[in-house]
Amino acid sequence: MFLLVFEFLHVIVTVDSKVNQKQHSDAFAIFTKGCIIPTFPLVSENIQNFVGFPKKAIDCSNKYPGALLKSNESHIWIDNDVLEQHNIMEKNKFFCCYYNFYANKSVEDIFYGSCVQFSDTIEALHEFVRVECFYLDDKVYDDFFVFPMRIQTVPMKNYKNFNVIIFGLESVSRMNFLRTMPATANFLRGKGSIQLLGYNKLGDNSFPNLFPLLLGKSFKDALSYCTHGNDEIDTIKCAFIWDRFKKSGYVTALGSDSIAGLLGNYEYSLSKLPTDYYLQPFMSESIKLFKNKEYSYHMCYKNKFYYKTLLNYVYHLSNKLKDNNLFGIFWEESVSHDHLNYPHIMDAQYLNLLEKLEISGYLNESVLIFFSDHGMRWGNIVLTEQGRLEERLPLVEILLPPKFKEVYKLAHENLKINSHRLTTPYDMYDTLADLIDPTLLHDHELRRRNKNRMYDNRASLFLPLSENRTCDFVGISDHWCTCHKGMMLPTGHKNRLKASRFLIDYINSLMITFPQCYQLSVKNIFDVSVVMDPRGSTYRVAIEAFPGGGIFDATLRMERGVFAVSGTISRLNLYRGQGDCVQDDSLKMYCYCRQPFRI
Repeated sequence: MFLLVFEFLHVIVTVDSKVNQKQHSDAFAIFTKGCIIPTFPLVSENIQNFVGFPKKAIDCSNKYPGALLKSNESHIWIDNDVLEQHNIMEKNKFFCCYYNFYANKSVEDIFYGSCVQFSDTIEALHEFVRVECFYLDDKVYDDFFVFPMRIQTVPMKNYKNFNVIIFGLESVSRMNFLRTMPATANFLRGKGSIQLLGYNKLGDNSFPNLFPLLLGKSFKDALSYCTHGNDEIDTIKCAFIWDRFKKSGYVTALGSDSIAGLLGNYEYSLSKLPTDYYLQPFMSESIKLFKNKEYSYHMCYKNKFYYKTLLNYVYHLSNKLKDNNLFGIFWEESVSHDHLNYPHIMDAQYLNLLEKLEISGYLNESVLIFFSDHGMRWGNIVLTEQGRLEERLPLVEILLPPKFKEVYKLAHENLKINSHRLTTPYDMYDTLADLIDPTLLHDHELRRRNKNRMYDNRASLFLPLSENRTCDFVGISDHWCTCHKGMMLPTGHKNRLKASRFLIDYINSLMITFPQCYQLSVKNIFDVSVVMDPRGSTYRVAIEAFPGGGIFDATLRMERGVFAVSGTISRLNLYRGQGDCVQDDSLKMYCYCRQPFRI
């Protein structure tokens, strides 16, 4: 199995209308008139040394002695079986203090209640709880707990609406999600989820990619228009997407498993708590357990994973709020932020949560979205072409409930089609906004809206997106663009066929001394596009060869009417076994053996 490094040349494409998406799905993530994005095997030879289950994955349960305190959904109790592990020999001289705490206006504004002493079991009556335990008057244990409490003054459920549950995974590309969380991915796919194959990031780190999704504005515009010269965002002028859902009767929730939160300083400087349920007061206080209080991405507190606390929070909310519509964003970054392969250790827990939500019936009432801000931005993998592409193509996977698919058939069909279009976080914002009032998603409403639509540079994914979308059109800079761009050559253009024939003839010339290989011909022309410059013309050519179905991608230079190959010819699909009759590894990809090769 071998795949040559793809030359990351930003050129555009042309599409032969007779060649459909299905024919080149093995070689391209998306293939439209405006954008072609190549794809790779999940584990190509270029990255196989960098991916896999982590050999030294952290296990929080081994980091501390057995937990002195245990809890369920309603109580906290002392585990008498582990007292001796904590050097507690006289139970009558041991007790614990239960403190509730809460944030008033921000996570910088925390208030604690008084000690409620207990020595066995205590009922949890508050959302956030800290417990300190004492033996012989010395503090010997400190822990934090979360118990989502039902809010009484919220609107009851509108049965026309759906819960919107969004799971964020920091620094996870679409491909790395499939590699590292296959059980979760398979569960979603088995339920008919839709993955956006052309979802392209807009900027380097989290903020340029999250602000458009959450505010509908670029990070730059948000800072200039929505702030007052500091980090505080004016939510009157610029409402976050959760504010819009709350205004429409939803209960809102926001939580992260790191002290950084979803939006870092911009979240912490908000003049009020952003949502009805907000996990960050717990995170900001639990960081007191650590000596290094500046580091944001602690995976464990005591013998527990932070991400598991986040997932438990989601499950408890789903139980508490069955009679309400819930909009929630739950952002994981403690595990995935720094480590390409660590999402492996979360796979079983995410699957477990989804299975519990299915058993409870909650999935049938919810739109479920998995997304990321970008792929992994560092490490050896980004030195490969596959890694560079993945870094720009973060995860977005959407699971619609059965009722949605039945009632809003056109919206569902449009989403499936748009999964093969170039998309951005702006489109995701408009898509979320459409879920606030699903009655606007009836077939006749979508047709009306589409007829009256003037621009396509951003749109809800429930509306049909144009095949002509380019990076420039939708606001993706050249540096982050995963498409190829240039000027399309129409099907009848003389240089379209001339360039394709030149490429196949050149490949055949490389194999002239290998009679055991078939001579190749052009089966399909995927792309011939041209970029003009003062030195001549640069052509991007992508063809499918016969026999064997090899898909080859090359850059040609034309000077004074003569073609020449520039740089590397890439093979974009696998050719396992096809060229085994040739021993030269650099030429195997061009060969389709006349007879199966046997050693």
